[in-house]
Amino acid sequence: MANRVEEIKRAKDGLDVFPDLLRYAREGFEAIDPDDYDRLKWYGLFPRKATPGYFMVRLRIPNGVLTSEQIAAVGEIANRCGRGQCDLTTRQNLQLRWIEIGDAPWILQRLSAAGLTTQQSGMDNVRNVIGCPIAGLDPGELLDSRPLAARLQQAIIGHKGFSNLPRKFNLALTGCREDCIRARAHDLAFVPALADDGTPGFNALAGGALGGSAPALAQPLDAFVAPGRVVPLALAVLAAYRDHGPRESRRAARLRDLLRDWGVERFRAEVAERVAFPLPQAGRPATVREGGDHVGVTRRAGGNVVGCLVPVGRIDGDQLIEFGRLAREYGAGELRLTVQQNVLIPHVPDDHLERLLAEPLLATFSPAPSPWMRSVVTCTGNDYCHFSLIDTKGEALRLARALDERYEIDEPVGLRMSGCPHACGQHRLGEVGLLGARVRRGDAIADAADVFAGGDPGEAARLGERIARGVPLERLPEAVADALRGLRGDAAVRVRD
Repeated sequence: MANRVEEIKRAKDGLDVFPDLLRYAREGFEAIDPDDYDRLKWYGLFPRKATPGYFMVRLRIPNGVLTSEQIAAVGEIANRCGRGQCDLTTRQNLQLRWIEIGDAPWILQRLSAAGLTTQQSGMDNVRNVIGCPIAGLDPGELLDSRPLAARLQQAIIGHKGFSNLPRKFNLALTGCREDCIRARAHDLAFVPALADDGTPGFNALAGGALGGSAPALAQPLDAFVAPGRVVPLALAVLAAYRDHGPRESRRAARLRDLLRDWGVERFRAEVAERVAFPLPQAGRPATVREGGDHVGVTRRAGGNVVGCLVPVGRIDGDQLIEFGRLAREYGAGELRLTVQQNVLIPHVPDDHLERLLAEPLLATFSPAPSPWMRSVVTCTGNDYCHFSLIDTKGEALRLARALDERYEIDEPVGLRMSGCPHACGQHRLGEVGLLGARVRRGDAIADAADVFAGGDPGEAARLGERIARGVPLERLPEAVADALRGLRGDAAVRVRD
């Protein structure tokens, strides 16, 4: 028996809601058909129970590459229509808040004029295609992922063959040797590899999904793909998932679930039948280590890359516009977003670097943050998401500041916080992960968090294991320090004098 969302899609494809979107913009929020609340997500408009009557708007930014004009356009929209508020996501993306349906046509038009789109950024579609944030700048990379990310988006967006998947689909690719994309976390990922004759290309991984009660890391599909065949292979995987993926329960409808039912070998055989070329076995992996966060100043092709920490990914419209100015004045008018919710300004010449680092914006978004704050990643939190049990962004900031006041560490800690089991903060990938919880304290219910430890998104990827339940938020600094000592040794975390 099909679930409610499947019935909605059967009645009308999400891509067909655009005329209704324009009508709702004229008639107002109250005119929206309840079924169209979900269909509007095909155009990037997400009604939020936490802010009744308003929408979150999510963009698509393939490989996280933006021009200064594009980021300024987003800042303009945020200021004019969204109370100036914006979040960076773990998919190299931007989300705007407090959007009214009446403003939607102008927003979509303004984004289109800037070369941006919101289309199919949610629900049962391929989400933003992510890639290495320094693609094309790293002299050690095997392949530049940017053209392929753009081609994948062009092949998928607006195509009804891929607008009705059983569930959401996360797609990533990288040609760098550092796994900046956290490849094992995605439904489908392409990672650098060498064929037997030394030809550069990609190995495919499939079936990663971090949310729910049975998270899984992507498995090798045992397939080597030349760059020119990445797009057709990805479309074949999508078609196989579309046609055979389970649709009865939303909780068990990811590619992960199909692979558990079928096994990798059967799924690979199905995909091989859908492509017009032989599908060789996996090549020799070319990844050498887990990728860094790119925060700081590094020398790359074309100049310096200045990686600016955006604490917990929250930023406002004026700051977006200012980032655009800095990229234009000191760089080449380009910016990159990272999966750690930060902003990079590439192509900065040596003679511009000192002046850029002295800009006031970089005092707020520092290239030299504390090691506790540096690697904090969070989900949206309960101020905008009704699934979240706690204020993840506010609590993560308080936690990082408390840790910095009390403890010294030499190396940054991968600290990730999710507000609910959907795991948008990727807590199971963190060296220390936190999952929002609610616990009884006397006659009251209080905010708390479960503590996870040992997550590793790298070559020896593993999911973090829960080591404590229901820790009160005021005790989290000690709990995190203890978890890190258990992983690195007692000497790794020192109490400040």
